[in-house]
Amino acid sequence: MTTGDVSDYNKRGADYALSGDYQRALAEFSQAIQNQPQEASSYYNRALVYRSLNEYELALSDIQRVVELQPTYGQAYYQRGIIYYLQHNNRRALHDFSMAVALNAQDIQPLIGRGLVYIVMEEYEQAILNLDRAILLDAQHAGRLGAYSSRGQAYAALERFDEAIADFYQALRFKPDDIILLNRLGATYTDSGHPEAALEHYHKALTLQPQTAFTYNNRGEAYRLLEHYSEAITDFDQALVLDPNLATVYYNRGLAHDAQLAVQQALADYTLALSLHPTFTAVYHDRAGIYVRLKRYQEAATDYSRILAYDPCDVMAIFSRGTMYIYLEQPARAIEDLNRAIELRPDFACAYTNRGEAYLYLRDLQQAARDCRRSWHLDSSHADHGWMAQWIDLCSLQPDATMAERLEQIAAAEPAAYSAYVCRGVANFLRQRHTLALQELEYALALNLDRWDAYFWKGMIGASMGRDEEALAALQRAVALNIPSVLLAPLHWLRQDHADFYARYAMPFLNRT
Repeated sequence: MTTGDVSDYNKRGADYALSGDYQRALAEFSQAIQNQPQEASSYYNRALVYRSLNEYELALSDIQRVVELQPTYGQAYYQRGIIYYLQHNNRRALHDFSMAVALNAQDIQPLIGRGLVYIVMEEYEQAILNLDRAILLDAQHAGRLGAYSSRGQAYAALERFDEAIADFYQALRFKPDDIILLNRLGATYTDSGHPEAALEHYHKALTLQPQTAFTYNNRGEAYRLLEHYSEAITDFDQALVLDPNLATVYYNRGLAHDAQLAVQQALADYTLALSLHPTFTAVYHDRAGIYVRLKRYQEAATDYSRILAYDPCDVMAIFSRGTMYIYLEQPARAIEDLNRAIELRPDFACAYTNRGEAYLYLRDLQQAARDCRRSWHLDSSHADHGWMAQWIDLCSLQPDATMAERLEQIAAAEPAAYSAYVCRGVANFLRQRHTLALQELEYALALNLDRWDAYFWKGMIGASMGRDEEALAALQRAVALNIPSVLLAPLHWLRQDHADFYARYAMPFLNRT
C-alpha cells in the first residue's frame, strides 16, 4: 500500500467528517490505519471523529498513538487537551496545552485552551495572562476563536467589570449575533450595578432567538433589580413556559413576589426551586426569611438546619438558627449556635448581642452585660448593640444623669433606628421629660410593634405619670412579647413615688420572675 493510497482514505474520511457522516469517516480512517499502521495522521483524524461522537476514550487512545509515533506533533497535544477539558480533567488538559505551547510558542489555540481551563479552575489571573498572550500574537485570529469573550468572563469573575464589558464588545465585533455573548454582556452590566444598560442586549438576544429561557430569566433579573416587578415576573413566567425545570427562575420569581409582599406566591416558588435543586442554599435563606416574618420560627430554624447540612460553616445560617431558638424560648440551644458563630467570626457584633439576649432569658445578667458591651465595642454604628448594655445597667444601678447622656450618645450612632428612639425615650424619662419620652417611644412603635423594649418603658413612664391603665396595658404587652424577666427590675423604681401602682400591678409582674 502506497502513501498515496493512505492519503486517499484520509481525504475521503475528512470529506465524510465535514458532511457529518461520521460512520463512513471512521471506516475510511480505520482502513487507512489498517493499511499503514505507522501513519500518525490517520490516528489523528480518527481521534477527531471519535471526539465529535463523544467517544472520548477511543479518541484518547488514538491520540496516544499519534504522540508515540510523532512526539513533537503539537496539534496532537492540543486536541488531547481539548478532550481532557471536555472530560473535566483539568490538570491533564493544562499539561497537554502547555506541551503544545512548548512545541509551538506562536500557536494561539493552546494558549486559549489553557485560558479556558484556568477559568474553569477559577484561576482567573492565570487565564487572563494566557488570553493576553494569544491576543497579542494575533488579535484577529484570537478574536475569531473567542479569546475576548473568555477574557471577559475572567474579568467579570474578578469584578473588573469595565474591562469585561470592553472585551465583550470586542467579542461581538466577531460574532455580533451571538446570544451567549449578548447575555454575558447584559449580565456584566447587571452585576456591575447597571441593570438598565443590560436590557438592550437582552432585547436583541430575544429578537434573534425568542425561544431562549435563560435570556428571559436574565432580563427578568434585570427588571427585578430595577424594581419593575411586573415585567420581571412576566419574563420569569415566559422562561418557565419554555423550560419548567429551571430552579433559578423559580427562585428569581420568588424574589420578585417577595419584594411585592406576595408572600404565599414567594413561598410557593421557593419551594418549587428547592424541589428541583435541594442543595440551593440561597433559597433556604430567603424562604427562612419569610418564615421569620410570618413568625413561623420552627420552620425557619428547620431551613437553617438544612443549609448547615450542606455547609456546616455557614455563619449566617448558624447565627440565624440561634436567633430562632431565642424566639422559640430555647436559650441554651441559642447560645450553642451563637458560640459557634462567634468562634467562626470573632468580630460578629450581632452574634454577641443575640447571645447576650439569650443569657438574659437564663437570668445571667453578668454574662449578658459582657456580651452586649463586647457587641458595642465591635460595632458602635448600630444603636441595638449599645442599648441593651445600658438597660442591663439600669437593672442594677441607680439611674443618674450620666446614664441619660450615654443613652443619647448611643442613639446618635443610628438616629432613625428603633433602638435609638427607645434610647432617647428612656433618656428623656430619666430627665423627667415624660411627654417627650412618650413621643420617642411612639416613634419606635411605629417602626416595630413586635419588640418589647418600647412597651416596657412606655409602661414605666405611664405609671410615673399616674396613667395606670395605659401603663398596665403597655407592661402586659411587653410580657406577652416575652420580655426577659430580669429586665423588669426597673419596676422597683416605682416603689416609693408610686406605691399603689407598685403594689397592685408591678409586684405581680416581679413575683412571676
